[in-house]
Amino acid sequence: MRSKILLIPTVAILAATSFTAQARIKCWTNKEGVRECGETVPPEYSQKKYEELNDRGMVVNEKERAKTQEELEEEARQKALEAEKQRQKEEQAKQDRILLYTYSNVDDIKLVRDEQLAALEANIKVTQKRNEKIQEDLNNRIKAAAEAERAGKEPGEALLNDIDSLKRQIKNNEEFIQDRREEMEKTRQEYATKIERFKELKGGG
Repeated sequence: MRSKILLIPTVAILAATSFTAQARIKCWTNKEGVRECGETVPPEYSQKKYEELNDRGMVVNEKERAKTQEELEEEARQKALEAEKQRQKEEQAKQDRILLYTYSNVDDIKLVRDEQLAALEANIKVTQKRNEKIQEDLNNRIKAAAEAERAGKEPGEALLNDIDSLKRQIKNNEEFIQDRREEMEKTRQEYATKIERFKELKGGG
């Protein structure tokens, strides 16, 4: 049977018991909510909060209760959030330095934006022209296949393969054009953000 003392009051117990600095009294609260004291905290309460007292009955150390798994997970989550915020803050500072180093004013930013948009627009126009030529070739081959069928003949395999190939080229080019248009919109948004940020860093200048 373990030895323990109810701390009612603490000073009275300490006055009646001799303790060394190496064997401080420890006080905890049991399952019934009653405060207990002794030289050793019972195992079932060792993970709970308890206090250590010196030979004058003064609290010299407090041990907080062990955190639950849920609390530990939440603590880890909060630390991860803070770390991500710090990373984003440092990344923003880096991007700000690059922005200020690269451009002297808003017109410089707009000039680079317009150059990129012009290059993308040129790609679109070249691909559209290419598609017009491919479409013309496709129409001629489709016409030839139709004429063969009207004459009661099967269109040649090479002709049919050409038709399929031209259709694929047109489809691929249309997808390329769509991608470039999306890239243009992304570029506009990106540079709009750069301009606003540049103005903020320059104090609205």
